[in-house]
Amino acid sequence: MPVAERAPVLTETLTPAQYLVQERLAEAKSEYIDGELLPMPGVSIEHDRIVRSILRSLENQLSAENCEPMTSDVRVQLSGSRYVYPDLTVVCGTPVFTDSEVDTLVNPSAIFEVLSNSTLNYDLGEKARLYRQRESLQSLCLVAQDRPWVEVWTREEGNSWRVREFTGLDTTAELPALSLSLPLSDIYRRVTFAP
Repeated sequence: MPVAERAPVLTETLTPAQYLVQERLAEAKSEYIDGELLPMPGVSIEHDRIVRSILRSLENQLSAENCEPMTSDVRVQLSGSRYVYPDLTVVCGTPVFTDSEVDTLVNPSAIFEVLSNSTLNYDLGEKARLYRQRESLQSLCLVAQDRPWVEVWTREEGNSWRVREFTGLDTTAELPALSLSLPLSDIYRRVTFAP
């Protein structure tokens, strides 16, 4: 099955301030990359199940920590001209927002993206690269929805990244920066994989 690139939809070039005003009034979410709007696609039931399973695990494991998971309703500013909606975001310490609207986070500690066929190349390529440029980010977790596969990027000293892949339902993905363990059997609970 071919994988489509996620093409920007350019109605007009917006400044970041114009984007935020428009986005706060919009009925549907759009990401913003250097003046271009990228409409957010709908999600499958499998995507939704995976996100809810990860959120449940994050809530349970981070309840005693100074870290808070946030859903895709919270926008993340990656730079002055880049705003995205990760599937899940974790912030450790005090959340910092762009303004008094308290809907655009600037200091994510970890980001979780569940990969979809329609956005796979973008999520694994440009978007993942943009995420890793955010100085506060310590972990990036990419989760397939068509098979039990998780890729975890961990920031190391010298601003380099270590990547580990976890495959199979009997495997546990480790996020050492947050002291998190995510068994793939939990992540993919109730998910049906196509043959």
